[in-house]
This record gives sequence, structure tokens and C-alpha cells, in this order.
Amino acid sequence: MKKWAIIGGIIAVVVLVIIIGLLYWGGAGAPTQRLRDISIVFISLFAVIATILLAAIVGAVLWLVFLLRAKVVPLLETLTETAAHVKGTTQFVSEQAVAPIISVAGTVAKMRAVTKTVTGGKRRSVPRQRKTG
Repeated sequence: MKKWAIIGGIIAVVVLVIIIGLLYWGGAGAPTQRLRDISIVFISLFAVIATILLAAIVGAVLWLVFLLRAKVVPLLETLTETAAHVKGTTQFVSEQAVAPIISVAGTVAKMRAVTKTVTGGKRRSVPRQRKTG
């Protein structure tokens, strides 16, 4: 960063020296007319440089858009395939693994309810002790 500041400062000094030199050692005419002509030349030069830089930036943005389009479309297709695979896996697990577990848990709950009904719903005479430590 410091390097670019030094280079910019040197360029600014050189441009200032050129302007002063053209102003005092220029052709015939009043110094204000020469200053006007020099200003017009520099403004035109900076306008051309700005146009070239703007065209370069627009080109870089377009290149980036096309590059991202080429990368993102296959990525989205892969993501869609992965989501479909996950959905299928989820359905399989819910049908093959979770449904039997729920069925067994329901049967155990039924058995507990039947046992509670048959025994009169009595609770344990001694409450459970929690182990600490």
C-alpha cells in the first residue's frame, strides 16, 4: 500500500511539473488561455482512461457472471439429486425402522395398561431411590 502511495505521489509531482512547464514555456497567448488548453487536454485524457477502466470492470463482471453460471447450474442439479436421495432415505428409515419401534412401543403401552387394569392400578409400595454419584 505504501508502495502505491509513493508511486502516485511521484506521478502527481511529474504531472504538476509538466503543467507548470507548459504554462510558462508554452506558445503565444495569455497564461490563462494556455492553462485552459492544458486543462482540456488533461480532462479529455482522464475521461478516456475512466472509460477504458469502466469497460474493463464491466468485462470482468460479465466474465464472473458467466463463470458462476457455469459452476452454479451443475451444483444446483447435484443439490437437487442429493435432496431427493435424502428424502428417499428418510422415507425408508421411517417405514422400515421407526414404524416397527412405534408399533412395539404401542404394544408395550397396551400391556402396561392391561396389567395396571388387572392388578387394580396399585403403585409400588416402596418408591424408587435415585442413585447419586
